[in-house]
Amino acid sequence: MVLEELMKIDVVERRPYISFVLGFFFASLGFLVALFFFREVMSIAMVFLTTLFLVHLMIKLIKAEEERERRDGLQHFFHNHADVFQVYLFSFVGIFIAFVILGFATHMYDQSIYNDAFSFQSKFLRFEHGLTTERVKEFVAEQPHPTWSQFAALFVRNSAVLVLSFALAFFYGASSIFLIVLNASVFANFIVLVGTFIARTQGEKILVLLLFMVHLLPELSAFLIAAIAGGVVSKALIRESRNSVEFRNVFKDATMLIALAAALLLLGALLETFVTTRLFAIFF
Repeated sequence: MVLEELMKIDVVERRPYISFVLGFFFASLGFLVALFFFREVMSIAMVFLTTLFLVHLMIKLIKAEEERERRDGLQHFFHNHADVFQVYLFSFVGIFIAFVILGFATHMYDQSIYNDAFSFQSKFLRFEHGLTTERVKEFVAEQPHPTWSQFAALFVRNSAVLVLSFALAFFYGASSIFLIVLNASVFANFIVLVGTFIARTQGEKILVLLLFMVHLLPELSAFLIAAIAGGVVSKALIRESRNSVEFRNVFKDATMLIALAAALLLLGALLETFVTTRLFAIFF
């Protein structure tokens, strides 16, 4: 009963911080269920289960968002989107923090559970981004020399994720939350791998997390906004006539959301290239 009350749309939108608690709780629950029942495929099972727990709430959010957009269009743009964006963001941060804590804890106390829980995420970081112990050593030892070509490559790579977030939300609606949860687990594992290598104390591990959040927050906000835009356009295509005022309102609103997401993605790439690397050089 308490959980049902907390997951009511009006309650969550009035108090977005509740979605942080829900995200943290569902990620932890997904981890535990996967640990006891799906150990052999735990790294994907915990992501799927977390998504399953959250998707009902996200479906209701997208429906409420589409109704506001069809009515108001670009009027009250920031006011209308503030609630749903905060719910998405707080949910993601709750999931992310849960995976970071679980990652550090299992890496420290039970390496076998850590290996099972983040096996897919570790392989993804190793094969897709070349994250190895040697690469982390180079990152810490070398003086940063960021270039505009590095920024451009990073922006292009993140833009592909942005497009994928929109496309999945467009075709699958709120089920695109799976990609968001998967990203949370990958980012969390990245911080665990870097943090356990370069941090000697709990305080330094927290510092690693805070330094990465400098660019992660705008980047993740961009992915979340793209997912919201894709979801509401998908809902509008089903419910509205293509030539109706309501559909045009939703389309214009979604276009503004994508533009805002692109701006945040640009900011995130700039911060990651020119700020985060320099901060790591200062502190580590």
